Amino acid sequence: MGDLRTWHYILKDALYATQENLGSAAAIYRCWVLWNHNWKIIVFPSVLLIVNIVAGYMVCGLYTTVSSTINVFNPRLTTWIKIFFPLTVALNIITTSLMSYRIWYTHSQATLYASGNDDSQVMSVMRMLVESAALQLVVEIVLLALYSSDINAQYIVLESIAPIVGITFNALTIRIKLRSMSAARNDGDTQTIGRLPMRRLQVNVAIEQTEDSDSIYPK
Repeated sequence: MGDLRTWHYILKDALYATQENLGSAAAIYRCWVLWNHNWKIIVFPSVLLIVNIVAGYMVCGLYTTVSSTINVFNPRLTTWIKIFFPLTVALNIITTSLMSYRIWYTHSQATLYASGNDDSQVMSVMRMLVESAALQLVVEIVLLALYSSDINAQYIVLESIAPIVGITFNALTIRIKLRSMSAARNDGDTQTIGRLPMRRLQVNVAIEQTEDSDSIYPK
């Protein structure tokens, strides 16, 4: 829709590609941390990310070479776009699966040495992670389906990707913070935002009173 060669169109799609790739890079970094800095775990996702970066910016570069009458469904563009969209979906699935499996495995090993049926906060974090990633994943799948079907409604979904990515990351952070505050209250702690948790202290105050004995007997 419109001239693809205009600077604002190229800038918009370049920012979109940058946001998606930064989100994937952040997810890969989380996997690396959760898997105890095991670089073998992130080799395959990293290769996919590099290909995705090339595909995303290649599309933006081709915008400057096409005719003003060409749309995004032109064969010169679809090859790279159909590489970018599926890889974005694949990276989301792979990184979310790796993180979820690692959290679940750690929890299952910890329960072997735990007493009772303690519902660890680790499982709650895993559920939050999967739910937050699912929101972005569904939108990316819909976008891929619409574009592959040459339906212009893909523009509507494409414009919603940017805020949804922001919502996904912020919602995960907020939910984990609220979870930790709720756990602190249940433990009898006072949780304050921006400060260290503080426990309530009981203070006993002793009051000493003296009376004038002369006032008891009449003169």
